[in-house]
Amino acid sequence: MTNCAKSVVLVVDDDPSVLRALRRLISGAGFDVRVFDRPSELLEKDDLPKTDACLVVDIHLPEMSGVQLCETLGASGCRLPVVLITAHADDETRTLALSAHPVALLIKPFGRAELVNSIQIALSAGKNL
Repeated sequence: MTNCAKSVVLVVDDDPSVLRALRRLISGAGFDVRVFDRPSELLEKDDLPKTDACLVVDIHLPEMSGVQLCETLGASGCRLPVVLITAHADDETRTLALSAHPVALLIKPFGRAELVNSIQIALSAGKNL
């Protein structure tokens, strides 16, 4: 595993139990984790990291979709690599996900290794942005 002590992973999911589990998994892998239970909470932050960071976001959120969140962040100049997560494995969700150009699309439930690997790939991709 690469040294990820300073890498920041921003996580957005509206399910409290999923958010807790993701925080534990990701921080246990050595990343600095910041969790948000709704997109507006993330968008209100004016100190989002611009480098050495990635976004793990659920596609289906109540205020806006994870894809819309990525578009909003991108329009504001915050272009972070994204790992999309969802419990919906249907074609419509996959098509929606592809429009955000994610590094990975993970279908819940996914494993720790799959999540950590996707985050590492996203952080590596972020160095090329």
